[in-house]
Amino acid sequence: MANPTFSQKIALGSGFFCLLFLDKACESLAIPFYQMTLGVDPFLFSIALTIPIILSAFLGPWVGHLSDNFHSRFGRRRPFLFISSWLSAILFGLMWMVPEQWSTDLQLLYFFIISLLFYLSSTFYSVPLTSLSYEITLDVNKRIKVMEINTYFIKLASLAIQWLFPLASLALFSSVFVGIKVVGWLVAIVVFGVIGMLPALFVTEHMADNDKPSIKKTSLVDSINTISKVPLMKLVFVIVFMQVGLVAYAAKMDFYVLVYYMFDGDIAEGAIWKGVLSVGYAVIAAIYIPIVSWLSRKIGKLSTLKIIFLMTMFGGMGKWFIYTPGVQWLLLLDPIFCAAIWSSMTIIIPALVADASDQFREEHKINRGGGFAAMYHWIIALSVMFALLVSGATLKMIGFDAELGSNQPSDSLQMMKIILSLGTIIPSLIAVYILNRYQKSERLLNATSH
Repeated sequence: MANPTFSQKIALGSGFFCLLFLDKACESLAIPFYQMTLGVDPFLFSIALTIPIILSAFLGPWVGHLSDNFHSRFGRRRPFLFISSWLSAILFGLMWMVPEQWSTDLQLLYFFIISLLFYLSSTFYSVPLTSLSYEITLDVNKRIKVMEINTYFIKLASLAIQWLFPLASLALFSSVFVGIKVVGWLVAIVVFGVIGMLPALFVTEHMADNDKPSIKKTSLVDSINTISKVPLMKLVFVIVFMQVGLVAYAAKMDFYVLVYYMFDGDIAEGAIWKGVLSVGYAVIAAIYIPIVSWLSRKIGKLSTLKIIFLMTMFGGMGKWFIYTPGVQWLLLLDPIFCAAIWSSMTIIIPALVADASDQFREEHKINRGGGFAAMYHWIIALSVMFALLVSGATLKMIGFDAELGSNQPSDSLQMMKIILSLGTIIPSLIAVYILNRYQKSERLLNATSH
């Protein structure tokens, strides 16, 4: 398989820029708009956010199976990328066209229906794009470099995404309803439509011998069962849940802590500082990208992950002191310890999935890159679903009520801080323990095989 050119790597990276917006832009705009501004019930809102993610997660393996077995003169992955980029663009724009005069229940129902269609459409983009990133090269070290470039685009997207609602809230718009429509369609057309279609136009698909249709057809269920039993994929499942499920659940408290604890219920001020914090994360994470890439090639992917999870644990301890009223600039200390793990999730974890796909290819003599990509997105989606659903239920349980504004119960605010801190520390320690166990079992297996 030919190595990708620099322009192809940039086109692929552009796809991952779009992919982060597909994953995060809806939530980034919907929380301050639908929940904080319109005041919908936090638990019902978390359900409205979660169900589309659940359904798209279960759709993912079928999309992967479909793209693995799809053949056209344009390739297997590229037709899906082109069509889904523009379909997702239309649906995202429509998501913010909710009538202002409707009741909050009708507004929430409208959001649920459109977001459901949006997430289903985005699955036809995310799975083929991720598969394409595995197959663009079979060289392990070159693949890490490809993931490194993808991560720069992901961090650039994360730098921009938290400013969407502050942009929609600018005084130049007559109301936030107008601002949200303008920003929503801008993101839809430029990011999802134009940028999203670049991989379909410029990334060349290369066919390896075992990419060609096999005489023996594998059912979707058999494919899922076989892939899920690969030991390296089991490790990926656990590590992703620790970070994207548990740590991200805790991290979802930061916006609420900013708005209601640090800025006394001022949503606009909290959104601005959430943007500042996100800029800090994006910049520090960008600094970490070449370090994570170099360490992965030098000492191995799993050893690098252990070091970074330990850093994240210390960062969790620091969150208790950093999120304090009157010292908001201390927020920029947060990403120093906690940004590296998010770079690792887009460099090391996809590379591990690609390694598992390579092992499967060599053992079974058939390519199931789409299946591995789908299973990877499946566990990510389930982890995100867990974080959204449990965070909404937690807010309800601790007594948070958007209608109270700055008059939130003090116990609720303290619980938010506790979850933000301990929810980062404990999963990081568990991840380090699991990585240690896996490495020991691998060393034992290698010793006995020799």
